[in-house]
Amino acid sequence: MKRWGKLLAIVLLAVIWVIADQRRLVTGRYECAVEGLPEEFDGFRIVQLSDLHGAEFGADNAALTERVAALRPDLIALTGDLVEKREDLPVTERLLPALSAIAPTYFVSGNHEWGSGLMDELDGQLTESGVVRLANRWQSVSRNGKRILLCGVEDPNSYADMITPAELVSHLREEEGGETPVILLGHRNNWVEKYPELDVDVILCGHCHGGIVRLPFLGGLFSSNASLFPTYDAGAYAGEKYTMIVSRGLGIVHGLPRIGNPPEIVELTLRRA
Repeated sequence: MKRWGKLLAIVLLAVIWVIADQRRLVTGRYECAVEGLPEEFDGFRIVQLSDLHGAEFGADNAALTERVAALRPDLIALTGDLVEKREDLPVTERLLPALSAIAPTYFVSGNHEWGSGLMDELDGQLTESGVVRLANRWQSVSRNGKRILLCGVEDPNSYADMITPAELVSHLREEEGGETPVILLGHRNNWVEKYPELDVDVILCGHCHGGIVRLPFLGGLFSSNASLFPTYDAGAYAGEKYTMIVSRGLGIVHGLPRIGNPPEIVELTLRRA
């Protein structure tokens, strides 16, 4: 009986730990050296939130917004999958204005916005909240007359006839020149494999949920398509021209609990190379 009691206690503790880990926000901190970064942007801080999937951290996501505000971001990047079902829309309706009140906020779509059919409704929330949607376009971010470019790629689940990321960046460089640093927002985490020579400086993405289950020394266990041990599950990776940062994300997808993988807020600080 004592053995069964100990086993039950271990199981209960494991369950409590897993449940608590679903809401234990952590901050992943990165610094990225960027060639040609104007001095005015040295120390520029971007907070990235990805893969919320309608999750809430405290009433009206107060714990999340307080943590973001405490990081004092110059810019907030939302890299897709804020919603996956209709019940998630009230969550984003409250969260989006709270974020845009902290810092200029930008959004790119993920596969679940399109797969759920909720992109148009979310787009209305983005507009009302003052969040800028970068749907295959870019925008200048200026400081004291100097600037960087923020570029956003629509998720492949959207329109079949849209331009490719490579074409978008090519148009950007044709219009803006080749010297201005470019930060690209795109939901999926396969940029190094698909576009290793993309002419940008930093890519912020998510999609993999950190591998859902994270194992010591081995990293993420599952990719988004359920294959084992994905290569680009979380953290910073070097492409041929850029650094790619993959967020572990915030929410739960398909009801699968995060194990050894607490929700992550990404803080990226830009530095002059």
